[in-house]
This record gives sequence, C-alpha cells and structure tokens, in this order.
Amino acid sequence: MRIYPDFLPGFGRLILTLLFATGMATHSLSVQAGSLFYTESESLHPLTVASAAELEEFFARQGYQWPPGDQVPAIALQRLPPDFADIRSSTARKHLFLRTLLPIVLAENRRLREQRQLVLLLLKNPPLADEKLEKWLAETARKYRIRSDLRTAENRVELLKRLDEIPTALTLAQAAIESGWGTSRFALEGNSLFGQWTYQKTGGLTPANRAEDATHSVKAFPNLQASVRAYMHNLNIGHAYDDLRDTRARLHADGQKP
Repeated sequence: MRIYPDFLPGFGRLILTLLFATGMATHSLSVQAGSLFYTESESLHPLTVASAAELEEFFARQGYQWPPGDQVPAIALQRLPPDFADIRSSTARKHLFLRTLLPIVLAENRRLREQRQLVLLLLKNPPLADEKLEKWLAETARKYRIRSDLRTAENRVELLKRLDEIPTALTLAQAAIESGWGTSRFALEGNSLFGQWTYQKTGGLTPANRAEDATHSVKAFPNLQASVRAYMHNLNIGHAYDDLRDTRARLHADGQKP
C-alpha cells in the first residue's frame, strides 16, 4: 500500500518514520478480502482477553505474526488488555498493537467499500420503486453531510468523495501516535485510540491536564472497532481533511488505489 504523508500536513515525516521503524513500510498491507480468514459477508468475531500474554498466545495459535502474511484472522478485540502498557519489549508491544488493529481496520474499510459500491449502483440506477433503498441513500447522504438534492451532479460527486476508504497504514500509524501504541489512559480505559474530543456531559474521560475553564473530554467508545469507525468517519466528513479527500479522489480518477 502506498503511503501519502501529505494527507495530514505536518504528520508526514513522523508517519513515515513510524512506519519504517515498525517494518510497515517495507511490507505490503494491501491484503485482499478474498485472502482473509473471513468472507465478504462475515462479521468479525469479538474477542476479550484478560492479559497481553493471553492475546499473544491467541494470535500465535492462529499463526498470526507481524508483518502479517496473506491471512489475517477475522477477530475484533473488544478492548486492550489492562496490562498492555506493561509489556517490557517496545517492539513486542508495537507488533501486538498492530496485529490487534489490522483486522478491524481492514473490516471497516471493507464496510466503506461495500457502501460506496452500493451508492454508485443506486446513483447510476435510481431505486425509483424501492422505498427502502431510497431511504438508505438519503440517510447515507445526510450521514456524510450532503444536505442538498442528490439529483445534482455536484452533490453526487461530493458524496462519493466523502464515502471512501481510509488508507490502512495511515489509520494504523495515527492510532499508534495518538494512543502511544495503546498505552494511553484513554485507550486503556475508554477504547479511545485517536483522542477524539467530545463536549457532551457523559461518555468521555476528563484529561488530567485540562484547563479549569475547559469543558471538553476525550470521547470513550464501547469497543476498539467503534473508535476506528468514528475516526474514519471524521476524516471523511471533517473540513480539516478536505485535502485528503481531494487527493484520494484524484487517485481514483487516475485509476489508482489510495
């Protein structure tokens, strides 16, 4: 998979350094759905472990190492084990972190890819006689903040620009940076891998060094997959990531995979 550091201005050099340091940049992450343990219609199997050693043992039984081979187990770890930060070897901790998140990231990109394919089909062949499909398309447009009529070419293009996959290596790298390779309090207590803020009174963790007049907290999630999904959605709709989406759209136009 190609890495495009200009997706996140200022993080490019850090991301590349991170990827090369973990062996990610020298190993292909373009694992295709057909080569995974799960099928296109199968969901990830939830997994809960009591310790990092138990997680390592589980992956070992699957023959799942880092860098990965051509098979990735269809497993969604629900939360990082409480002793994850206690792993003495930084290399072992990083590899375990990446193995934990890779199946989730691949599955979330598969979900985005399938939704995008359905939108393309419906825009090409409007579901005039199917109210459920019409409703789904309208709800999808609202979810991606397309509030105008999809009958206009401009809005259709914008929806497709937003509903798309996020590069796997970028997602893994950003999770590693923001969570300290899974050792942060927010990751361990709230499944928050990307440090996303919330201003709601509930559902967040208060930062220890938050200013007295600040009201934000770090959003907590029910599981790791929910955190990855929220991060990808944020990149797909946030104004700060217009350049990412423009670059991704240009790659599509050139027949390349972002």
